[in-house]
Amino acid sequence: MPDQHIDLSRLDHLFKGDQSQVREWITLYLQEAPQYFTQLSVSLENGDVQGLAAAAHDLQPQAHYLGSAHMVELLAAIEAHSMNGASLPCGDLLNQLLPLHEAIDAELRALLKAE
Repeated sequence: MPDQHIDLSRLDHLFKGDQSQVREWITLYLQEAPQYFTQLSVSLENGDVQGLAAAAHDLQPQAHYLGSAHMVELLAAIEAHSMNGASLPCGDLLNQLLPLHEAIDAELRALLKAE
């Protein structure tokens, strides 16, 4: 798959190769993640650095299990800047993060559909 943004080997390891559990986790991620990305956008718009930090913090483990190192890096940077009260750099980071989220979402949906 060209331009793959995920590596599900962590999930595979976590669930000891049980693909039904991997699929269940992915389905849950697809249901819950959009609220965090919405919280990131709304918090940035409102200058709510605590909301930014909280949403970025909560999404990091999910990005880790998806095997998306770039998403983890962006979320960690958003959290760090937010905790320091600097929301300005978060706008640029969020502009990188949102298309990545969309690409990952599409990859996960295609994966579920293919299986």
